[in-house]
Amino acid sequence: MRIHFRHAAGALIATTALTVALAGAAAAQDAAFGKSIWLTQANCAECHGWMGDGVQEIPQQPQGANLRQTTLTLEQLSEVIMCGRPGTPMPHYDPRAYTDARCYGMTAAQIGNQAPPPAGFSFIKRHFDALAAFILSDFAGKGPPTKASCVALLGNENPRCERMP
Repeated sequence: MRIHFRHAAGALIATTALTVALAGAAAAQDAAFGKSIWLTQANCAECHGWMGDGVQEIPQQPQGANLRQTTLTLEQLSEVIMCGRPGTPMPHYDPRAYTDARCYGMTAAQIGNQAPPPAGFSFIKRHFDALAAFILSDFAGKGPPTKASCVALLGNENPRCERMP
């Protein structure tokens, strides 16, 4: 009987380790996809800055949150990207945001003039989650941007990185 228990326990440990490894690989893959969205599709840098530090690239744009200081979870950050931030210029990227209660449990009728503006283009859940994974892996809790973090994001030859300490 003990032999079977040991085999079952060993199999459980191996399965758990494999699950953790696959989850880590999936998170890394999501973050890589999110990085590509950040750099090429979402225009986040216009308000949040290329390095996610809240220093907008276009001074005429609203100043976005410093994502390096966020304490939001993956799910919360994904919801903010999907639904925008009520009462602020942070747009929503879900074309059906506020048509039902998917965003913060509110509809357009309930939120009234506090509804965030539409982004002008839309994403799907995979995009929201990947962008959130990227923000959490590359910006959140990382402190002020450095030249090394800039090079990791934008590449060695990017002039933005040459101006950094």
